Amino acid sequence: MFEPERECWVCAGRDLSRFHEYRFDFHDYSVQDPELDQYTGRRAWLVRCANCGFGQPECLPTLPRFFDRMYDQRWSADWVEREFEANQKDFIFRSILRTIERAVPAGARRLLDIGAHAGRFMSLAQSRGWIVEGIELNPATAACAARRTGAPVHRVNAHTLGAEGRRYSAVTLTDVLEHIPHPLRLLRTVAPLLEPGGIVAVKVPCGAGQWRKERALAALRPSHEMSLAGNLVHVNHFSPASLSMALTRAGFSE
Repeated sequence: MFEPERECWVCAGRDLSRFHEYRFDFHDYSVQDPELDQYTGRRAWLVRCANCGFGQPECLPTLPRFFDRMYDQRWSADWVEREFEANQKDFIFRSILRTIERAVPAGARRLLDIGAHAGRFMSLAQSRGWIVEGIELNPATAACAARRTGAPVHRVNAHTLGAEGRRYSAVTLTDVLEHIPHPLRLLRTVAPLLEPGGIVAVKVPCGAGQWRKERALAALRPSHEMSLAGNLVHVNHFSPASLSMALTRAGFSE
């Protein structure tokens, strides 16, 4: 049911050591996807690269389209609308927008938001004068993002847009890159999407910070189960150094 991953996805190093055991629980998919539910109860390990500090799974499930099937949540229309209206991430979103606006000259600014979810970030960018597009594979959230912003929301991968010749002043990946195996593959498809002088903005959790937080919670509450990678929701665990290395190896420069 698993295929081993013997090299670091960022630096190709082979000195990988185990640091956290996680488990799978797909009971909620028992009717929707019984094959996915067969992983319930299985356990596997995260490993950390001694060279760059990147954390990743020791092995990946062999079930075809495992991650697509895991993220095929059947959300209600009301829940999706609440996700668009929710403002708890607005501070982060506005911070990202201020950062990229300092790098991109005023004018016809074009932004592509990869992993647009329900479209909240796209909407905030529109309100600041950006011409926006999104990529979102989940049909329910993609439809909401398109309806609430009136902007194109593509249900394709970034490579497809690059092959079509689309170019953007900025590309954003907010809480996206930690969910996608072999992150350099995605980053290398993003680089050709940028106009000359364009900028990519990546926001991911700090792997070491999450590890310390979960260990502290487990020490304070013995009933707390450390949740670094349950069901492989977070498949990549970046350190600042490994994220910088990933961007450099994908073709980005400061």
